[in-house]
Amino acid sequence: AWRRGDADSGSPEYQIAGMTERITYLTQHLRATPKDFSTRRGLLALVNKRRRLLNSLFAENQTKYSEIVGALGIRHKAPSRVQSREEQYGPVNKRR
Repeated sequence: AWRRGDADSGSPEYQIAGMTERITYLTQHLRATPKDFSTRRGLLALVNKRRRLLNSLFAENQTKYSEIVGALGIRHKAPSRVQSREEQYGPVNKRR
């Protein structure tokens, strides 16, 4: 459903949808076998890779980002703009 064409396997939307499917499968597996630490490590790597893809998709196309997050039910906080030191802490007195 998220493919751009018939031969598409590399678009971020398709990759995110595929990763979400694998993440839900691995989550169910870990509920059944809670001591499987190698699978837990792989799941964390997969979640982080999906997060990076979602961040890049947000920077590229925000409407597509909100559409895919809503449709797949992903909890993801969109990246915020990095603040400068003055914006974060206010004006600073220079004593020298």
